[in-house]
Order: sequence, then structure tokens, then C-alpha cells
Amino acid sequence: MKTALALLALLTAAVHAEIPKPDRVLKLWDGKPPGEFTVPGPETLTPSKPTDKLPIARLTNIAEPRLEFYFPTAEKKNGAAVVIVPGGGFGMLASEHEGSDLALWFRERGFAAAVLQHRCPTNKLAKPWELPAWDTQRAISIVRAKAADLGVQPDRIGLFGFSAGGQVSLIAATNDDARLYPAADATDKVSCRPDFLMLCYAWHILANNSLTELKPEIHITAKTPPTFLAQAYDDPASLSEGSALAFLALRKAKVSAELHIYSTGGHGFGMRANETQAPGDFPGRLELWLKARRLMAK
Repeated sequence: MKTALALLALLTAAVHAEIPKPDRVLKLWDGKPPGEFTVPGPETLTPSKPTDKLPIARLTNIAEPRLEFYFPTAEKKNGAAVVIVPGGGFGMLASEHEGSDLALWFRERGFAAAVLQHRCPTNKLAKPWELPAWDTQRAISIVRAKAADLGVQPDRIGLFGFSAGGQVSLIAATNDDARLYPAADATDKVSCRPDFLMLCYAWHILANNSLTELKPEIHITAKTPPTFLAQAYDDPASLSEGSALAFLALRKAKVSAELHIYSTGGHGFGMRANETQAPGDFPGRLELWLKARRLMAK
């Protein structure tokens, strides 16, 4: 069994040695994005290698945030879209196993999937989540504003966040009444509220030194979109209490939600198979949830 899993890991790493090229790229802003931000060097992608124990591609020094789209075939197209926010602790973006891998999964199921390459690194800023959350809200508005051009329906736009991207996605989605950044143009007059929200091992969504309160920037209300949450109990980087509290807040607000906390799985598994149950199970649970919400054909 272990030999088979080891072979699967090597094959997976080899297949993902290069991030697949997107079908289309859209910059979030034509000019300089709002906010003060400089990168320490040129944009850098460090690809995964077959010999890596945990093959992860790392992208950093992103000054111009963008959406990288992967479109389904006409036969599979279902009219829905999803914006994917990778994790990476705000120091880099894990844009392969928490980005393009998931985009290809969604594309196979008929979604127009876009990986958000938001501004990075922001981990040294006072509010590391802030500029990425601005970029996320802008990304949802752009997809909705360009829905006809992108071949999607403006009321079927979802948001998926892994790890730090989960924190960003939850903040962005629960602050849509008062956009987090000053409106720049007509696109910012278009709603930035996603129609459905998905979070996988959302990172540090608990308030500091608390196991009973969410971060103060998170404002779950009755207008928060239906939400899917997945996490591992043994996650050493992001306590599962965060996902549990988010679920309870959603339930209190009477927002439809689904929560999966797996006994094992750790942190950062993304779409990669390993010896734990969480990576192998959560995409299947997610697919059933999407079908239940009529975002996919049953």
C-alpha cells in the first residue's frame, strides 16, 4: 500500500512539474491598483519538482494582480464561475496544488475557473490580509461585470479559498456591503458578493488568543452566501475551531452551510493525494454540495 502511495505521489509530482497555461488572463486594474505596495524583486515562480517531498510550486513578488482563467468545453459548460484564492501564508502563493489543480477540477465539471494571483508578499504588512482581500473583491466584481463575455451567469459566481486564501475569502465575502477599498471605476459599482463560498483549512480566522471568537474583520450575517467548509482536526497551522466557529456563526445567521472536519489530513494538502483521508474525500463532498445547490447537474 505504501509503495503504491509513494508511486502515486511521484506520478502526481511529475504531472504537475509545470503549472498549466491559462486560457485567458485578466488584470484586475488597468493602472496602478489602489493602496501602497511594492515588491522586493521581480515576480518569481519556483516550480515543483518530482523529487520534492511535498511538491508545491511557489509564486511571489506579484505587483499586478490578475485572474488566470480555465474554461470548460461547450459541451460541459454549466454557466457557473469560481474564483480560487490560493494559500501561502501571505509570503507566496501556492498557485499550483491550491490553484490551477483545483481550477482544472472545476473546469472538468463545467465551471469557468479563475485562479486569483493577488498581490504578494504582504506578510510583513500590519494587515497581511488587506490588499489580498481588496484584490478578491475586485476579482468577483470583474467576473460579474464581464459575465456575458466570459460565458457565465452573473448570479452563479463562487469563491474558493485555501489556507491564507480562505481567510482572505471569508473577509472579502463578509464585507461586501461596504467595499474594503475606495471605488476606482464602474467595475467597483458591480456587486463583489459571491453567490457561494468554499473554504478549505482557512488559516488564522480565529481572533488572537481566542478559541471562541472569529477575527473582528469577519462579519457573518444573513446575507453571507451559502458556505462549504473543510478542515482536518490535526491541522497544526490552523485550528479546526475556526471552521467550527464559522459554521456556528453561519447557522446562527440562518445561512445554509456544510462542515467537514476530518480526523487526519494536516494542513496544505490542496488537491494532492496522500495517506490521509481528507485530501481524498473533500472534493467528493464538495461535488455533492455543488450538485445539491444546483450548480452542477446530478
